[in-house]
Amino acid sequence: MIYRLLQPSARTPENAAALLIVLAFLVLLAGMTVAYLSRTGSDRQVAHMSFNDAKSDQLARAALDIVVADFKQEIATAGIPPTSSNIGPQRSPRPAPGSMPAIPNLVRRSARSDNILPPAVPSRASAVNSTADASLNGRYISLARWNSHYLVPKSNTGDSSSDPLTSGFTGPNFWTPDWVVVTRYGPTSFNSWDSSLSNARASNTNYAVGRYAYVVYDEGGLCDANLVGLPSPTPSVTDIGRKGSVALADLTGMKLTSGGSTPNPTTISKIVAWRNYATLQTSGSFPTLSPTPNASNFLNYFLNTSRDFRSAAGTVYNARTDQGFANRKELIELFRSSISGSVNMLQFLGTFSRETNTPTWSAGTATLTQRFALGNLALVKPSLAASSASDIQKYFGLKWINGTSGNVGPPQTPAIPGHWQYVGSTGSAMRDRIPAFTTNPEFFQLLNYAINITNCDDSTHIYTILSIGAAIMDQYDDDSAADPTTGTTTTMIEYNGGWAFGLENTDPARRSPSPSPVPSPFPPPAGMLPTPPAAIAAYVMLNRPFRNVGELGYAFRASAGATPTPSPNPKTLDFFTASSPDAPILDLFTYNTASVRAGTVNLNTQNPAVIAALLKSTITAEPSASPLGLTASNNAAASPTPAANIGIIAGTSSGAEGTLIKPALGRQEITRLVAAAGNFISSATEEQKETIARALAEVTQTRTWELLVDVIAQSGRYPPTATGLDQFVVEGEKRYWLHIAIDRFTGEVIDQELEAVFE
Repeated sequence: MIYRLLQPSARTPENAAALLIVLAFLVLLAGMTVAYLSRTGSDRQVAHMSFNDAKSDQLARAALDIVVADFKQEIATAGIPPTSSNIGPQRSPRPAPGSMPAIPNLVRRSARSDNILPPAVPSRASAVNSTADASLNGRYISLARWNSHYLVPKSNTGDSSSDPLTSGFTGPNFWTPDWVVVTRYGPTSFNSWDSSLSNARASNTNYAVGRYAYVVYDEGGLCDANLVGLPSPTPSVTDIGRKGSVALADLTGMKLTSGGSTPNPTTISKIVAWRNYATLQTSGSFPTLSPTPNASNFLNYFLNTSRDFRSAAGTVYNARTDQGFANRKELIELFRSSISGSVNMLQFLGTFSRETNTPTWSAGTATLTQRFALGNLALVKPSLAASSASDIQKYFGLKWINGTSGNVGPPQTPAIPGHWQYVGSTGSAMRDRIPAFTTNPEFFQLLNYAINITNCDDSTHIYTILSIGAAIMDQYDDDSAADPTTGTTTTMIEYNGGWAFGLENTDPARRSPSPSPVPSPFPPPAGMLPTPPAAIAAYVMLNRPFRNVGELGYAFRASAGATPTPSPNPKTLDFFTASSPDAPILDLFTYNTASVRAGTVNLNTQNPAVIAALLKSTITAEPSASPLGLTASNNAAASPTPAANIGIIAGTSSGAEGTLIKPALGRQEITRLVAAAGNFISSATEEQKETIARALAEVTQTRTWELLVDVIAQSGRYPPTATGLDQFVVEGEKRYWLHIAIDRFTGEVIDQELEAVFE
């Protein structure tokens, strides 16, 4: 029996195979189990990462909402009308009086024990720094990362790195922001460690769920890279020098380094050729692009009075259109990788600018919702078409009266020239006063309000205002705009009580001096009445449409009397003395008619190099005399590099003249800046001083806060063992650059663009 039990079974091979199969299944099952567990762990990790990414994204967006709400609260608290102390956002840190800020673009940052001045809202930051205080898992934001937008001047201007300067700030924090700790209750400031931050009990509202830090920059004080820059070959000296568009800013006027280096014109031309490819009919292959040698396409595009420039033109050329910088990252990559441009230029360039084209100068209880378009002056022509009559009365309050021929008599009657009658925007009878207005006024009402600051039925100033307006019309039209009855080219306006006259240098109907011998009386047979006023010596005549609102300064100012004489001094509208009564004209009239437009620069920029670019190449006298060069432009702007700050326009060291000490409330304050800086222009005649007004008035603004908010948000937690504010465990991170424009007068967000930053 025992022997039989010990004998091998005949089924042993089958048993062995079965065992192998079972083992194989066990191995397969184990593999599947391991794979399942691994996949489950991986999915959990991915889900956890995705959750933290979404959490940090929500945190970043909420942080941006809070920052924007703080700016809107600042506007609401400051109230209307603004003052020079609150026309712009409060800055922190504030530069010491008499010195330029170390970082001109910096508005503020999240800072512990925030001592920013009211009406600004403190940042709620805690005593933990984003750069100096690494997290428990070693996370921090380096100086180079904080400056990856290149809005802070570089420490080494000879390379392309983003390492910023640190001079002027105390280490190890320097200018970098502190973290704002976000609890279940919301952003809360902690000056020291609080153990409740790590207590996860549901009832604990102080439990920390994340943190964010931010820096805010003044993008409105930069040149918009979507508009500025001249092509090569450039337009003529006269075309550039008459300005009218920020596109005619000469970027070679900007000093980029302490050694005084300036941008390469070829680099700038490449940018323009890429950006306006179809408009300029660009040739070549990227990045070596060249615009067409004919500069008229460039001028026609950028001098379009109705274009708002918020989007690229739809023109098609070689199956391509124009394009713009969709975000700042594109601008940086173009400089760093494609055109090898100097990255030092990036601190002066932005990609987002918006302005509500509305005056800052108010009219009491009356409403001024728009500036008066200078292009409307093209309507005012002798023997106008009937279809224009209603528009002329609407915009100017004028009605055309055809002239009548003279008669030798008896009785002898002189010819009455074709002329305008001032009847106001409504009605048909001649007025003996300029009426008050309750809403957007016509030309003479607005001119009267600008110069005399009166909005009532005004009979005192009707002669001088109608005369100034007529002189403006004569500056705008050309000498061919003649009355068909008498041949006079001088604008004449009849009102109930007398006549007002413009002024022409050359008028065929003027008896003396006359351009050529004429019969006497002229016109035959009995002469004319009234006659054109006498010519004024050394009166500069444009005889062309205006290119900027500053050119109104060429218009003759008649005295209150029967014969126009240059009284008071100066003989033309005054845009060069600090207390000029004519200054509001600069804010109430405009060349460009778009209701919201891009490209204008904040007059209160703390970047003198930007002002220098706007000034450079402006002609100092008509027709094309002595365009402003590099030295004069920078002296007038008070550029701190490479020369010492001399305190003009954007300066600080000459008392209250510069905008850093006394910010401008509106474009009307350009005359104050001209008074301070005008002597740096050539030999500084009135016309030469007003070069600054002609260069700046059309392309600057003060009422819009255009900001770039750089925020980094981190989701995470404090572990139960944490004992300090720096012992945060980072689980997710998100960074955004928010470009936003806020109207200082209404608190309205005009426009915004959100740019996700991937590093």
